[in-house]
Amino acid sequence: MQLSDEHRSTFLLTVNQLIEEYAVAYADDLLEGRVVDLSYPPNGGLNSAESEAIQQLRGKLVLHAAVRKVLAGCAADVVFDLLNLIDGTTEPMHGHWRGVQLVDTADSNAQNLLHDGFMEAYWDWRKYRGAADWHLDSLPE
Repeated sequence: MQLSDEHRSTFLLTVNQLIEEYAVAYADDLLEGRVVDLSYPPNGGLNSAESEAIQQLRGKLVLHAAVRKVLAGCAADVVFDLLNLIDGTTEPMHGHWRGVQLVDTADSNAQNLLHDGFMEAYWDWRKYRGAADWHLDSLPE
């Protein structure tokens, strides 16, 4: 059984809603000069120099609109690529992939949920990608 039209529509509408809500909330925080509590990567966060730089954004309304659009665009690009992976219309850089199906389920106690493993997978990704001259988390290379 595939995903019903109703669940497909609800899923895609909710994803679009979340992109907009998060972009607005993060842009609002930046406009107020608030340091955002970053949820990704798991131990991520801004260092003191980055936090001070955010303070300089306070009250810049034009920048607020631009940041909101950039954040929404970034999130949407990630979701679009994720949906392409699910659909099997793109090849991941690592491993073999044929796509997967989202299906309706009556079992709300499903095991091995994707969101439960998402943050922990960052550490695997960090090892897999190798050294870079920057990193998102707060650990030294």
